[in-house]
Amino acid sequence: MSTETTPQILVDRLDHALRLTLSSPRTKNALTIGMFEALIAALDDAAQDPSVRAVWLRGADGAFTSGNVMAEFAQTVGGDNPVATRFLERLAAFPKPIVAQVEGPAIAIGTTVLLHCDMVFASEDAKFMLPFVSLGVVPEAGSTYLLPKLVGHAKAAELLYLGGKFDAAEALDIGLVNKVLPAAELEDTVARTVQKLCQQPPEALAKAKALVRKPLGGGLEERMAEEMAVFETCFTGAEYAEVAAAMREKRKPVFK
Repeated sequence: MSTETTPQILVDRLDHALRLTLSSPRTKNALTIGMFEALIAALDDAAQDPSVRAVWLRGADGAFTSGNVMAEFAQTVGGDNPVATRFLERLAAFPKPIVAQVEGPAIAIGTTVLLHCDMVFASEDAKFMLPFVSLGVVPEAGSTYLLPKLVGHAKAAELLYLGGKFDAAEALDIGLVNKVLPAAELEDTVARTVQKLCQQPPEALAKAKALVRKPLGGGLEERMAEEMAVFETCFTGAEYAEVAAAMREKRKPVFK
């Protein structure tokens, strides 16, 4: 394992995974301009590096993030090409699986960011909140589009308009998280999940993510046609050939 420290972001390389840890415990990992810039750089590098197959996102010291640092809020979201917008754009377009580990507070962007992750695992003490309207602003990160799709209009309206806290059990019930676990089991579960993702055929995994994340425009028949077109390219590719060979030879497949 190799570790690099950027402004309040820990970047760990774990074989084919990249682990990004928000690390500003004094503020419960509130996001600064420097942290956003470090996350953008890490995601850009990971997107271009074929040896990185999955990203693991978490917070330090039992907290995910308490949101933006309010003293920097105007600089974070205002002006031309604001840093928070650039980070969210990178996250939404990231081509490889992102797994989030959530403990303690996940406030504002700490919750909306999860809508762009592929899997989310939360501890029993996790608390989520979308306080945008209560702060006199509107929700961000595409949450007014993604959340109604996930939970339905009525529940999305409750969460976005009223801005109250909700716990891990409710997050699981509405489909925001995959599993809720005791804190002692959370990290090992996430680590195993990330490892399994890294063992999957990377090109097929990226193509599957692209299909899952693509908005459904023309309906079911159009999506089925898209899937089959991509399926055919996979079927004639090197990854399928390696899987077939490994099955014949009774071994695990190895992907470059």
